[in-house]
Amino acid sequence: MKYTKEDALKEIRRRAGIIRQKRERRTTKILTTTACLTLVALFAVISVFSGSKVYATPSVYGAFILSTETGGFILAAVLGFVLGVVITLLVKHSKKKNSNKKQSDL
Repeated sequence: MKYTKEDALKEIRRRAGIIRQKRERRTTKILTTTACLTLVALFAVISVFSGSKVYATPSVYGAFILSTETGGFILAAVLGFVLGVVITLLVKHSKKKNSNKKQSDL
């Protein structure tokens, strides 16, 4: 036999570690790309809506406090916040999934 049981187990663990590292790198690249695209989209939304005229009608909900040009900034802020929350939840889910796998491997 070429390997003993201990050598075979070491080799299996080494290869599993390599596969795990590749998967983590791929996940990191995807999240980095998503964050960059989100940043570009946020700048695009700000540039498109910052010069537009959004007419606010006085109401009891506080819209009369806003000027006519702040609607685009508020929209960009809300979109940025929502995308940030989604990306944060994806990262937390990924870390939880990886920690569960590591615990099950032990």
